[in-house]
Amino acid sequence: MTRPKYLFLICPDPQLIKAQIEERLQASGQTNWETKTFWGDDEDPLPNTFWTDLTIKSLFPQPKVLVVRRAHTLKAEHWDKLDASVKGLGTDIFPVFCLEGLWKGKKPPVPVALSRRGLFKKAKKEQWLWESKGLDQRSLTNFVKAWAAREGLTFEPGAGQALAFALPMDAVAARLELDKIELATGDERVVRKEYVDLVAQTGEMPFFDFMDALSQPGAEVAIWKRVLDDHSKSAKDQMLFNLIGFLASQARMYWMLANGENPKGNPYMLKKKAPVARQLGNRGVARMIDLALEAELSLKTGERKYEEALDILMAGLIDVFQPKRPARRNR
Repeated sequence: MTRPKYLFLICPDPQLIKAQIEERLQASGQTNWETKTFWGDDEDPLPNTFWTDLTIKSLFPQPKVLVVRRAHTLKAEHWDKLDASVKGLGTDIFPVFCLEGLWKGKKPPVPVALSRRGLFKKAKKEQWLWESKGLDQRSLTNFVKAWAAREGLTFEPGAGQALAFALPMDAVAARLELDKIELATGDERVVRKEYVDLVAQTGEMPFFDFMDALSQPGAEVAIWKRVLDDHSKSAKDQMLFNLIGFLASQARMYWMLANGENPKGNPYMLKKKAPVARQLGNRGVARMIDLALEAELSLKTGERKYEEALDILMAGLIDVFQPKRPARRNR
């Protein structure tokens, strides 16, 4: 088995990081890895369980991969302790440090506190690191090809290029769109050009489907699955803040539609949203804005944790879009 002693993944896209980890573990030749995930921006980012797994050898060891998400937020004292701890790593422990800060230009976002430590200098020398700015138009082509090969799909002439051009440059959102395309291929397993029309407009994915589901009676379970499953790999509060921003823009559009104005946008989408805007009315749109602002304020002030803020926001939105009907009177 040849694998790095430890690994740095420098990329802002959580889906690409996930794929890279899976690829490395598959290449290791072992299949019984236990994955444990820790978060660099938690109050206690590296708890005692992390250090126990990292440094104490078990009599009956199971190979463990210790994934530290958002490791770029760790403090200097954490890197000092890690610098000393990784020197005695056993072969059954594989630490993976995910540096998920945004790139500025061509320089990877490596914290100064880390760049000076021996463990990072060793990783650079031994090439125990992987760097990616995330998806762009060129890498999307390879992303689509790899997906098709993995799923056993072929392309109608021109379909692959058209699909790569239409996909959002975010691996989580792109993956969700590709799932829709795969379903459309059915037993034929051929991606046709017309399937590209299934891809949501850039900037409206992944939240357009979410907003559309809110207005469908009985869609509560699907909505929760969408939020929790599709975005569980996103950086902690990133998904919620993105959703808050999207709600603000949608509220403005619903307000204009409800009051007979003509907002800019795709005519088909606007026609589809007009009945929802009329159902919401000014009061419903105002409540949407209130919910978004309350969620944002509660996070920024520390009044609520991420999961609690998301739970309250979702419950409020479902009440707005699917108001409870009055109980029927007994005849």
